[in-house]
Amino acid sequence: MGFLSRLFGKKDPEPTAEPPPPPKEETTPSWQQGSGVPQELAATEVREMLESAGPPVLLDVRSPEERQRDGWIPGSQHIPMPEIQGRTDELDPKRPLVLYDNTGMQSMEAGAFLLEQGFADVSNLNGGLQSWSGPLEGAEKEQ
Repeated sequence: MGFLSRLFGKKDPEPTAEPPPPPKEETTPSWQQGSGVPQELAATEVREMLESAGPPVLLDVRSPEERQRDGWIPGSQHIPMPEIQGRTDELDPKRPLVLYDNTGMQSMEAGAFLLEQGFADVSNLNGGLQSWSGPLEGAEKEQ
């Protein structure tokens, strides 16, 4: 006989099949949550997007020296990483953005910052310019 039946002469309730919901976790900063991290795109995906009817804005966040030395993806806008915070007004928060640098690390950080600022659609070129096999402009070594 169960506890309730001994006290009140009633049957113990049947156990429920569903476990109780887990306790709520601590709130993490938006840049650490899934929605605060730019989506990673392969170079082939970025090329397809650039050839589409509504291409994204391609944003190069490398230094002017890196851009001059290694070239840039045709049509890309250039705002060096240290200048992003003061130049967000040059970007349309409603247009898709794809950021890149040499390896994809700084552009990921810049993308997280832009998401925090209210930009809705921010992606990162996975592997940066090193993964790009498409055409380049201004490179000392033209492809």
